[in-house]
Amino acid sequence: MTITPKSLFPPLPATARAQAAQLAYDVKNNRVAYPNGKSIVVRPLASSDPTDTIQFTGHIYNTTAAAFSPSGNYIASGDANGNLKIWSAEKLSQTFERPPIKSEFQVLSGPVRAITWDADGTRIIAVGEGKEKFGHCFSWDSGNSIGDIQGHAATVTGVDIRQQRPYRAATVSEDKAMVFFNGPPFKFDKSVRGHHTNSIQAVKFSPDGTHLVSVGSDRQIVLYDGKTGEYLKATPAHQGGIYGVSWRDSNTFVTASADNTVKVWNSQLECLKTIDMPSSGSVAQQVAIVASEDQIITFSVDGTINVVKEDGISTIYGHQGQITSVTENISASSDGSIIKWNGPEAVVAGSHSGYVCSIVSDSANYYSAGWDDKVKKWQDGKLVGEVQLDSQPKQLILRNKLTVVFESKVEIYDLDLKKEHSNDLGFSTNGGDISENGLILTTSNTVKNIETGKESAPLRAAPTLIRVSPNGEHIAVADSAGKYTLYDSNFNVVTTRWAYHSSRVLDAQWTSDSKYLASGGLDSGIFIYSVDRPSKVLKFPLAHQNGVTAIGWANYGDSDSTLVSGGADGAIKRWSVSFA
Repeated sequence: MTITPKSLFPPLPATARAQAAQLAYDVKNNRVAYPNGKSIVVRPLASSDPTDTIQFTGHIYNTTAAAFSPSGNYIASGDANGNLKIWSAEKLSQTFERPPIKSEFQVLSGPVRAITWDADGTRIIAVGEGKEKFGHCFSWDSGNSIGDIQGHAATVTGVDIRQQRPYRAATVSEDKAMVFFNGPPFKFDKSVRGHHTNSIQAVKFSPDGTHLVSVGSDRQIVLYDGKTGEYLKATPAHQGGIYGVSWRDSNTFVTASADNTVKVWNSQLECLKTIDMPSSGSVAQQVAIVASEDQIITFSVDGTINVVKEDGISTIYGHQGQITSVTENISASSDGSIIKWNGPEAVVAGSHSGYVCSIVSDSANYYSAGWDDKVKKWQDGKLVGEVQLDSQPKQLILRNKLTVVFESKVEIYDLDLKKEHSNDLGFSTNGGDISENGLILTTSNTVKNIETGKESAPLRAAPTLIRVSPNGEHIAVADSAGKYTLYDSNFNVVTTRWAYHSSRVLDAQWTSDSKYLASGGLDSGIFIYSVDRPSKVLKFPLAHQNGVTAIGWANYGDSDSTLVSGGADGAIKRWSVSFA
């Protein structure tokens, strides 16, 4: 029996502008890198093979910025605690493998907001928040300081290094100033103020080093001389704040704005083109941008990745938050999104205005419950039914009827979402499942059949999850310590050997033949337990960063099975499982 990694579907960028604005682009390999949670995702734009994606999980704090080296072989990434790590960005030999870290340093006392490399790929400047300083310039391999980043009185939001000798560097800040440096070693040359009236968000040198532009929340573009840092001219550019700028070539650059547009400019600040981005309310606000000669890549404020080419705009969908539920090819997350996966492609299959706590499906429809106190019925991404609940749901159970489990009651609906019955429990429950004998729910220290009144003996710890096997012969009950008790249909104990989790189980799913139970938990491990051989377990200890939150079977067979898992890291992973 084996379990091996198969494919990875990464999360989208985080929504916070301070994070999303830090989009990195590797022009040589046509891929982007961005932060999400405690991960950095490296995502190829031209490849349909999800095994080409890299998820770096080497940070223990939320990541905030990333930058490719000029060669594209390395990435420098920063986090909310001021740590910076340099690691290999080359394609991995094994799916889900973590890239090796080359060096790591504490560069600031607060979050890193932006990172840049010099043309030699040997020097890095990282800027952000701090107490004694807002930036640090150092050699990537030794960490030795090669300059002094000073001249700002507030958080530094952007940085760039001129890619021609003599090198120059520029930083911009919430204090509305652009500071210019000569080097290396980089030393303060001048502070240019009075041209921005609000926080400056980004700054970029042109590829030939002739020009320098800065953009900000004041909707202004300011142009400087790339060699001297002298102010040249400025222009109001958008109807909303500008959060990103990138040069396409030495004469044209692009800007991304909260007014839902991308604009193309020449080096004289003349607007050549305005591109209206796909919109749904305010989610088309553009908070990050990178560009090459033949394409423009942007992030919308909801994390959607947009690729703009001459023949139109394509969109990459996915999740941003923790995965909360998965079925064979549908997943839901804490950001309210419901996604359907067609091979490597993702399409929007529904949404809630908040956390989606449960999804169940039959052959024709799927149902979702969210913390917006609604249950919705979907068909091929279209809403075909909806019911407003009077309190927050915990779980959906689909067995001919739709059962909605709440904190201390259950409601029964038909498959068209018409309420048939409501039952106040008189106790609090974490959820349950339906057996041939009726609905079984957790209590404070037992599991109870609500219809027959039969109850198990007290468990070792509070029960948190119940899964009834498809044939109805077994009831798997997980407790708050991560240990299972396997019962038969009459609550007789079959085994207590399923005890490999070290913390709370978050989801579990039986195989269709009732022989195996796949389980994922807060300890980040996936374990597959056997009914026939209780002491044998198939395991993958570190499947998802910060916990495995959802489990489902895509297909099942003795020699070729596919398990789907979702994690607190926002990623969907598929695993090849062999029981032979």
